[in-house]
Amino acid sequence: MLPFDVVTRTGRVTMTKSFLLRCFSLVFVSVPLCMGATSAQDKRSRDVESMRHVFGISGTLARPVGEFQNFVSWGGGGSLYGVFNIAKNSPLGVRLEASLLSYGHERMRVPLSLTVQRVWVDVNTDNLIMSGGVGPQLTIGNGPVRPYVYGTVGFAYFATVSSVEGTSNDEAFASTTNYDDVGAALNGGAGLMIQLSHGKHAAALDMSFQTHRNGNMSYLRSGSILEEPDGSISFTPIYSEANLVTFRIGFAFKV
Repeated sequence: MLPFDVVTRTGRVTMTKSFLLRCFSLVFVSVPLCMGATSAQDKRSRDVESMRHVFGISGTLARPVGEFQNFVSWGGGGSLYGVFNIAKNSPLGVRLEASLLSYGHERMRVPLSLTVQRVWVDVNTDNLIMSGGVGPQLTIGNGPVRPYVYGTVGFAYFATVSSVEGTSNDEAFASTTNYDDVGAALNGGAGLMIQLSHGKHAAALDMSFQTHRNGNMSYLRSGSILEEPDGSISFTPIYSEANLVTFRIGFAFKV
């Protein structure tokens, strides 16, 4: 019986050592994994919190659509916006934005006046769209790459402005609004924010696409203003739908 007892005890001791080794191995493997998961979760939380409120600036490329594209070609400009989340780690925020677009430009060099022929000036005429709006924005996801969608209600202001500047400098010394119109606007867009840095001065690359529903507007375009022989000007405004889409790329910063 002695040999059997010895074998049995030896077998129990071997099983005990094997079991303990497995337990220790499981602990050593599980603890780092749990710590890593917690660290990743904490980092995601910091990422979301670090870009909770943002201020953005972007360059804008504008493409007229529908009836508007029969009269106007591509345009460009810039936009500013801010997004303020309603609560910590909430995907819902309030977006405020403003943009300035140019869809036409003319430049003429003329004498300062009929009696001052030796001084020449540049006359610049710009066709502009200024707009602003406010509305909800929904940001999707918690990681460093976050898509978002938004909609705003606001206004669109169409204006044709002429200014005069010297031929040796770029500062206008006189300007006038030749024609303008204003109306309500509904905008909607979608974008992608890619976080570039964290901390106090967190920044992100921001790319978006937006539709502008401006409805029917009255406006001028390049070539609309004509100089008459008696020195006066004349023009016939265009009245049509003035909808467009814009493509934006810029940067967003933590505020």
